[in-house]
Amino acid sequence: MAKRRLNQEGSITFHKKWNLWYGRITHEGKRKGVYGKTKEEVRDSIKELIRIQDSGQSPHTGMILMKDYLNEWLELIKPTLKHKSYDAYESLLRIHLIPQLGHIRLSKLTPEHISGAWVRMLKEGHSATLIEHCHLRLSKAIHDAMKRKLISRNPMQFVIKPRVEAKEMNPLSLEDIPRVLEVAKATEYYAIIHTAIYTGMRRNELLGLRWKDINLDEAVLHLNRSTYRAKGGVTEYQTTKTKSGSRAIELTPSSAIVLRKQWELQKKDAKTYGYKVTEDTPVFIRRTGKPLLPTTVTIGFKKIVKKLDLDDVRFHDLRHTHATIMLLQKVHPKVVQERLGHSKMSTTMDLYSHVMPSMQKDAVKKFELALETSKKPPIGVEIGVEA
Repeated sequence: MAKRRLNQEGSITFHKKWNLWYGRITHEGKRKGVYGKTKEEVRDSIKELIRIQDSGQSPHTGMILMKDYLNEWLELIKPTLKHKSYDAYESLLRIHLIPQLGHIRLSKLTPEHISGAWVRMLKEGHSATLIEHCHLRLSKAIHDAMKRKLISRNPMQFVIKPRVEAKEMNPLSLEDIPRVLEVAKATEYYAIIHTAIYTGMRRNELLGLRWKDINLDEAVLHLNRSTYRAKGGVTEYQTTKTKSGSRAIELTPSSAIVLRKQWELQKKDAKTYGYKVTEDTPVFIRRTGKPLLPTTVTIGFKKIVKKLDLDDVRFHDLRHTHATIMLLQKVHPKVVQERLGHSKMSTTMDLYSHVMPSMQKDAVKKFELALETSKKPPIGVEIGVEA
């Protein structure tokens, strides 16, 4: 077995049995080795290990495969994630990121590798939205690798994030709202559809609502959680995404009436189907007492709007309906932001910019009126007559 030691480059050894060259360096008492078919290949790998070592990183981690790093990273951040977020991260890593990039060493990952993965995913028919989610998760993982000094450079900074077109909004018109509600009356979705239109709450927020969260006497509800369908078909509940997501929402008189009727109907159904209604009971459930699932609500709503030739309207568009009507009625955007639970007013303004032109026209008229009013002389003073 021939052996040769390189100056400041670790050592390289040829193994006759394996017919491979083997090189290694030592870092903090631990040996790190690489194999190659040629001595030059191993020499280059050792130089890379030394470069990693000189930059203050550990060659033991910088050379790990992306599949191993991503799995390790996911477990490290797991305590900071909600169940729903963790499941989403795990699926993206397992189904997309690891198959695309898992075979590459962390320290060898390049912008070309990442851009190539996004191009392949697009060719495979994946949506730009999915690729954007992959891009964001990978950015976070690589950023954390930088903070831990596992790598010295961030290849993500040279990768352009996929452009995602915003989903088209289809809010109901003032004429369509009573039509939808009339058809919904014959279904078990009337109360949740009515509440969605009149509060702007998200579907899963509505399904997380309990009777103890509503004060019908004062016509206000307090939102602090949403429902989540976990793996295995288990319904779980989690707190709202942000501090602004937990909010108090004032109810209109008609909303309070609908919810009071829902309370009375639920107590009646409980006697019929043999279940108990308590303050912890969800406001919106099946009449049999079983949970009302998010997908069930979506499908049920689709059937309703289809009867009215409003096929493009989604349940989420009821939230947009609420916001659009409020803004058109000159309600201050800050109030709309608070009702919707947006963390920033800029989010509200960006989403509903299509409503702004009409608001600007009204603002211009009011501005002009204010100036014209200021030109009028005080009462009792005649123009052109000296005092």
